[in-house]
Amino acid sequence: MAGANLRIAWGPSSPADLKLPVSSIVVASVLLVGGCGPSWSQQKIGGAETVINSVQGNLPTGNQVPVVQGDSVFLNEAVRSGTDSKAKLVFNDNTNVTVGPGSTIKLDDFVYSGPQAPGTIALNMTKGTLRFITGDANKRAYTIWTPTAAIGVRGTILRIEATPTETKVINEEGTAIVCLRKKNEYATVEELRRRCRGREEDQANLTERNKRSCPCAALLLPNQEATITPNEIGFTEAPLGAISDPIISEGFALGGAQLAGLGLVGAGAIAGIAAAAASSSSSSSASPLISP
Repeated sequence: MAGANLRIAWGPSSPADLKLPVSSIVVASVLLVGGCGPSWSQQKIGGAETVINSVQGNLPTGNQVPVVQGDSVFLNEAVRSGTDSKAKLVFNDNTNVTVGPGSTIKLDDFVYSGPQAPGTIALNMTKGTLRFITGDANKRAYTIWTPTAAIGVRGTILRIEATPTETKVINEEGTAIVCLRKKNEYATVEELRRRCRGREEDQANLTERNKRSCPCAALLLPNQEATITPNEIGFTEAPLGAISDPIISEGFALGGAQLAGLGLVGAGAIAGIAAAAASSSSSSSASPLISP
């Protein structure tokens, strides 16, 4: 991650320095590694493929650093986008996460041992918009937490919008499970849906008593939208253009953060190319989305 540089300078050694017993050297090494450990021991779980304008990362060490295209992202890092900013992150399991403007996500858990292998991959989304495309981990490994929902994916493309009191989930492709989440509860979708005994796929026809015992429901159809509040899950068909913020068009792969580091002539030239690409993209019949 940019900004996390570490330099160690060694001065001239005196004869006394060279006579340190082995045990002292071991202790000194442990203290040195322990003092610098957070910058060395952070677990890289993916990288930033595209960044537009201002995106920040709050590292587990407490440092806040800019996230720019090509940077790594780490376990327990909180990624925050500015009001006119977006970022596309790609994890080690090939999960694609596009963070929309004014959004905050934290990369809470990442246990991945290979395609289709059991594991745990969890995001905590506190606000904003998100587009999520599952990777090649076992489909039951994924959970996305928002203030009101726990969301599971089954080979799925989802768009999500979260506020402190409501979560909207639109199913673009595949199947998703949405569950009511109690405040600050970090149960996975698989843990929550055990209470349903398979009834989450028929949530609309459950009695009120059964709905209370089954906190989950399934999104089975393309363009189906679920709204999750602290007390209920509602369904509707998503209106045209709903939750469009997380989408990044190919013409804007270079953002202000990338242009800022270039000379004025180079920046102007690239800005012109980006604008031309955007114009061409909008008039073309090809999809403007970044491919998964």
